[in-house]
Amino acid sequence: MMPRVSIVIPTRNRRASLERSLASVEAQRFRDFEVVVVDDGSVDGTAAWVRARHPAVLLLETGQSIGAAAARNRGVKRARGEIVAFLDDDDVWRPSFLDVQVAQLEAHPEADLGTTGHVEIDTQRRVFRPDLRPLFRYPDAMAHFLAECPIHTLSVVACRRTVFERIGSFDESLAIVHDLDWYLRIAATGGMMQHHPSALVERGVPGGLVTQHRHWFREEQAVHRRFFDAHPVERQRRRRVRALRSLFFAKVALANADLAFGLVRLAEAILASPLDAVQIAALRLSRRSRRATAEVWDLSAWEAR
Repeated sequence: MMPRVSIVIPTRNRRASLERSLASVEAQRFRDFEVVVVDDGSVDGTAAWVRARHPAVLLLETGQSIGAAAARNRGVKRARGEIVAFLDDDDVWRPSFLDVQVAQLEAHPEADLGTTGHVEIDTQRRVFRPDLRPLFRYPDAMAHFLAECPIHTLSVVACRRTVFERIGSFDESLAIVHDLDWYLRIAATGGMMQHHPSALVERGVPGGLVTQHRHWFREEQAVHRRFFDAHPVERQRRRRVRALRSLFFAKVALANADLAFGLVRLAEAILASPLDAVQIAALRLSRRSRRATAEVWDLSAWEAR
């Protein structure tokens, strides 16, 4: 009998965190699922550990690292469920995650994918909820994803397997932003997304992206150019997108002591749209001030909720 949900988990050299991820899968209240772990060339004994400790898991081994996009594609290709849910090997689901995702996809047959809220756990093991509200109003989902992608991790995503039949697989030429490219392709084809606001995923931050911000920026710029070329957008809106993204990368670079890159991105934002740059900075500063006084839990308090 085919499972209702296939869970795809790519992993590489993170056996300790993978153990937490798989434990959160085992704790799911919804039980009609299969688990596909794609070991992307690990050298820390991950594959042997999975075979010994989780014999029911379908383990795919790539032999050598092929990248996250290709690893996910291999997992999706072997998935049998009508719904595919993604989980990163350093993230954790709350026990009701699959229950909620399956229910909202059943309730909204027009939706291609469902997402949930999440919390982020920093290096000091503090837990906080990111503010996912957009700074501006956007005319459509594609404009929203270009400017302020509201999905911070694939771990909050469950989709119908038919989505891949319609728009294709993750772009394996993209090491970092293959998920953004995928969301944009869904939006460009009129795909619908359904969001449940409950925080049902624990995401570890900072992740690998923060230490690869230059590569991340180059890939994102290439994806943006591709979509702007295919879907003409008015000049001022393009300028706002550029200001938003340049200021974002300026913040990431400066937080990682990459002064030269950060200052270039800051200048780029101002040149793209001075008024937008000032407004964006003011809005973000205001939200940061509110977040500083918002509720923050330590990890044990959050897990007890």
